[in-house]
Amino acid sequence: MDKLLLNKITYTDEGHKILYDYSIGDSIQKFFEKKHPFYVKYLSDVSTIPNSIAVIPFLSNILPIAWFAGFDVEIDEVDEDFFYAQEALKKEFGKRKNLKQSLTGNLIVKQRVKNNLRGNKTAMLFSGGVDAYATYIRIYDKKPDLITLLGADIEISDNKQWEEFTNFIENETLLNENRKEYIETNLRDFYTYQVELLLTDIGWWGKVQHGLALIGSLAPLSYKHGYEAIYIASSYTDNIDIDWGSTPEMDEKITWSDGVKVYHDGYELKRQDKVDLIADFSEKTSTKFRLRVCYSENRTEFNCSACEKCFRTILGLILNGKDPNNFGFKVDGGVYNKFYEVLNIGEASKGVRYFWWELMEKAKATSDFYIFENQEEELEQINFIRQGKIDNLLEYKMSNSNKGIKKLKFIFRNKFPGLIKLYRKLR
Repeated sequence: MDKLLLNKITYTDEGHKILYDYSIGDSIQKFFEKKHPFYVKYLSDVSTIPNSIAVIPFLSNILPIAWFAGFDVEIDEVDEDFFYAQEALKKEFGKRKNLKQSLTGNLIVKQRVKNNLRGNKTAMLFSGGVDAYATYIRIYDKKPDLITLLGADIEISDNKQWEEFTNFIENETLLNENRKEYIETNLRDFYTYQVELLLTDIGWWGKVQHGLALIGSLAPLSYKHGYEAIYIASSYTDNIDIDWGSTPEMDEKITWSDGVKVYHDGYELKRQDKVDLIADFSEKTSTKFRLRVCYSENRTEFNCSACEKCFRTILGLILNGKDPNNFGFKVDGGVYNKFYEVLNIGEASKGVRYFWWELMEKAKATSDFYIFENQEEELEQINFIRQGKIDNLLEYKMSNSNKGIKKLKFIFRNKFPGLIKLYRKLR
């Protein structure tokens, strides 16, 4: 069996950036970008933390590939609690029904180090979206540090969008009392498209990588700042059966330094429950704040207010009697017709259909919706939603989707990027 060997850990940028020098066996080189080895960079100097902690961000991204591809990872040392956590997490992934094969890769360590971190601070991963704000509101009294990663939802090279995002975080009045931390890491660029093919269907980031990768990136900061509790907001609920890389069963097995506790928050809440929570908090505290839900390339405003993700958040606010324009969107009474235009484009997933089903149920249960201009016309649109018009559309799209063609297109795009660029230029 081939292996990946971590040779050494070094620091640059005055101790802010951790570099990992690793050797890759011949048969597994196809999974890794040689020109883009994994790294992680923090706002402050983290060079004094133990190597057994500094290695955690690296392992949090490498290990899932090793498990699914079936190769070993060899390192000198790691935090003892994290070692046992990754073994438990591997077993959790192994329970999935649609695996191509059993998970065989292992972590081989010369020394397990018992670290003992003492701290009482709380941190949370914060994107500014519905899930993140719901968790933030639920732990508001803890005054959590807010941590965001460049390289996760926003590409490292996208300076414009990152500047807009950090300006939003720094200037949102509601967040004034919270310390902000930003991490830069190429966690989505150090591996090749071959990693996607380890799954029966594409979607490595969402289905496997992101939970452990995001949480593990906080290990050096937890040691430096004394985090005893780390929160990650749920994306889905236990009401929907979907392969996802972040669940309570997975995230809450992750730990290090003798008891750092990870909380997968809000799993009992539907997405609409979270929108309800946000609307209620805004009203009770007389606070206006913007929800950052959109990463569309076509976005020229804070949110594009014209994509599927924007629309379901907009409708959720309308059904709470709230003006979406007070929450970072820009819409009017014509928004209803645009729902169907956007939902007719592309494919539908089980998760998206479930979110819109929630909205249909919310529409049935409420009469207190926000009126833009014309109550009669807008009530008629709400009635269409109550009758399941959107759900019927998404059901049709799901039953007529072709995942095989989607996967073939993905492989072609990544295997022959030069041809794709030429085609687009000629077109």
